Amino acid sequence: MNFPKLLGLRPGVTAVIGSGGKTSLLRRLAEELPGTVLLCTTTHIRPFEEYPLLTAPTPEDIRKALTTRRVLCLGTPCENGKLTAPSLSIETLTTLAGYVLVEADGSKRLPAKAHAAWEPVLPPERNRTVCVFGASALGQPIQDAAHRPELFASLAEVFPEAVITPAIAARVLAKEGNFDILFINQADVLEDPTAALQPFADTLPCPAIYGALAEGYWAKL
Repeated sequence: MNFPKLLGLRPGVTAVIGSGGKTSLLRRLAEELPGTVLLCTTTHIRPFEEYPLLTAPTPEDIRKALTTRRVLCLGTPCENGKLTAPSLSIETLTTLAGYVLVEADGSKRLPAKAHAAWEPVLPPERNRTVCVFGASALGQPIQDAAHRPELFASLAEVFPEAVITPAIAARVLAKEGNFDILFINQADVLEDPTAALQPFADTLPCPAIYGALAEGYWAKL
């Protein structure tokens, strides 16, 4: 099935949170969504090298750029070559393109994470929030595989030295909430993904999808 359709995406604002492949997911969605797409963040993100970057555009600048390129990256340059939120509001961006994809938290490139009190920074205009979890975290100690391991362990009601199991990861995600659908990336590391990931389906109150963005496959759990 078409990946955006499987995730339930509609025109408007989609927020992406979590760990283990947010940037890859944004890239895949930008490739597959029909019509015009704007990529941006409410926190920090690295520019997408394959798409034009507009750092302080007017609405007219964006309209003009979208006549020649279907996908644009928007953001305000900050430290270490990263971008922070664009100069125009998310509300304004929704009037300029069919889809606005927003990365709404960070994960230090780790496959699992727990959110601090100020995270995620979700745009109120969103109509879908996708959470990403990296299956490569499974079988690893929390202290090695999770961003904010002490918080992750506290939510899981275990010690930071404990190994992340599907049940533990699902428990943390269910307690945090803030999303409409879960995408479990990196499922190619699992021998039998459907069986291994069943605790996510049993625990979460929302749909779960699994797959491997690097391999280009995905399916409902």
